[in-house]
Amino acid sequence: MALTSLAWGLFFVWIGASWIASEYYSISMTSYVALGAGLILIGLNIARTSLGMKLSKFSLFIGIVALAFSGTALMGYPLPFWQTIIVLIGLFIIAEAVSSLRKSK
Repeated sequence: MALTSLAWGLFFVWIGASWIASEYYSISMTSYVALGAGLILIGLNIARTSLGMKLSKFSLFIGIVALAFSGTALMGYPLPFWQTIIVLIGLFIIAEAVSSLRKSK
């Protein structure tokens, strides 16, 4: 529970800092908020697994999606939303199948 609270706190700090930076530097904060959210969610899952806790597939999925959208948007190549979601869903299904095959050995 403490990890989740820490992640939420980091998320709100990141949104506030991005908002301040967007007003000060006249930039769009959308890509930066997505970047921060992706890094926070992926970091949360890394912390969970390193502490022996169960990985949250949902928050990991959201983190990867946010990171993919922010990374490509910041480079000037925004990804198509629905097509990217479908590809990522497929990748998670494949990862689940591989994980299941490893456990059955």
